Amino acid sequence: MPHDNNRGRTMIGSLPAPDNRWRPVAAALADGRRLHLYARAVLAADDGAPLDPDDLTPAEAKSLAVLTKAGLLHIGGRGIEPVPSAFADLLAAGVRPPDTSARRFLVNGKLETYPRKRSDRLELLHFLAGEVFEHARPPEPGLRPVLTEQELTTRLAAFTADPAAIRRYLVDEGIVARDAAGTQYWLTRPRPAEGMEFA
Repeated sequence: MPHDNNRGRTMIGSLPAPDNRWRPVAAALADGRRLHLYARAVLAADDGAPLDPDDLTPAEAKSLAVLTKAGLLHIGGRGIEPVPSAFADLLAAGVRPPDTSARRFLVNGKLETYPRKRSDRLELLHFLAGEVFEHARPPEPGLRPVLTEQELTTRLAAFTADPAAIRRYLVDEGIVARDAAGTQYWLTRPRPAEGMEFA
């Protein structure tokens, strides 16, 4: 079931596109001549006598261009020097920031453990209510969207193995209301914005 993430459409449990910045680095070092030149440049710089680009052969100059483009080497005032942060930057690029949205409570789109902290529970319940009522239709134009008990339970079942319990929690917290007969349910509070604190 889709969710609204800063008004952008995505799928719960989906991951961002992989960061492929490592590919040019791997490709540059996959060639033996370029690998050899990179090693020479690192050792020379470490000895305090960086390689002079004017001393390179035409083939080495081509290798240098590839290594420079990949961000492994750069030509400075002293000569050819390795980029110290090249590999650290690649490692950092693969680290995703922790998810702070309510989706952090779901594993592959499913709720496995109900949060203990009340603010976390409220955040989760608001999120689930917004999800299940997002495409609910009003019985008549101008009226609030309504779901039957079966519809609400079925939609909640997409997120949890115990939809009846979550339905009850939604009502108990006043996020969702129901009629006296318990056959119709509607959202009483709009879904809060992402990142909002829940008391």
